[in-house]
Amino acid sequence: MLKRKKIQNASQFQWWESYENAGITFTFTPVKHWSKRGLFDRNKSLWGGWFVQFNDYAIYHAGDTGYSNDFIKTKEVLGSPKYALIPIGAYDPEWFMASSHVNPEDAVKIMLDLEADYAFGMHWGTFVLTDEDTLEPPIRLQAATQKNKIEFKSLIPGDLINLK
Repeated sequence: MLKRKKIQNASQFQWWESYENAGITFTFTPVKHWSKRGLFDRNKSLWGGWFVQFNDYAIYHAGDTGYSNDFIKTKEVLGSPKYALIPIGAYDPEWFMASSHVNPEDAVKIMLDLEADYAFGMHWGTFVLTDEDTLEPPIRLQAATQKNKIEFKSLIPGDLINLK
């Protein structure tokens, strides 16, 4: 589709493939979700997250995902990121959504699997997509982080992050 539109500066990636530019390496990582770009191409392309490394510093962006062992594998292959951006919303009803979206408690498991120093909750509160209350994800996240004593904060849509 991009070639048809004559877009030149786009690349396709397989899981674990990387792109390096100016000392920054972007690695496409597997996550648990489905993909669809048109009416008849469900799961014909890969869905993934991004592990971004520069020097000895790394940031991980999970994208949309359900919980899986992919995060343990990511840590084994690429190491632990300092920061992880992990979705915390769009999970209810869980019997239906768990295959492609995590709840706040599963987001904490992802942070622990990655052994990230800090995590930020995203993918919540911008519009009503599923059945949970719009403000429920950060409340559940706060309870889960207090139980696990970790640095995982929910971002309000539009927030800026000051990296240490």
